Amino acid sequence: MSKKRNFTLKSLPKRIWAFVKFIPFYAREMIISSSVLAYDILRPQQSFRHGIVAVDLDLQSDTAVLAFINLVSMTPGSLSVDLSSDRKKLYVHSMYLEDPEGFVKDLKVNFEKRIKEIFE
Repeated sequence: MSKKRNFTLKSLPKRIWAFVKFIPFYAREMIISSSVLAYDILRPQQSFRHGIVAVDLDLQSDTAVLAFINLVSMTPGSLSVDLSSDRKKLYVHSMYLEDPEGFVKDLKVNFEKRIKEIFE
């Protein structure tokens, strides 16, 4: 899947800025998801509604795909389960899957789009 990178020195400040903006976003996501998970574990009745969804990936570089997979897995309550052989579909397990389409949209808009800005 290795493709030529469109990396230029001109794009470096833009990528750095995208990474700087990503740090507080991801920290906030980690705090929220950790709090929800801890609260749910400590409650007598858990409200887990788990499931697995397929996320179509628009990422081109191996680095971007790897970053996306790792960030999804590091977020409490979700886990990257499998990547298709063509690296175009990622299967993700979520403990809180009330709305599968909304969950996929959230991953694509909030994570994949930001990863793409940093790595591609």
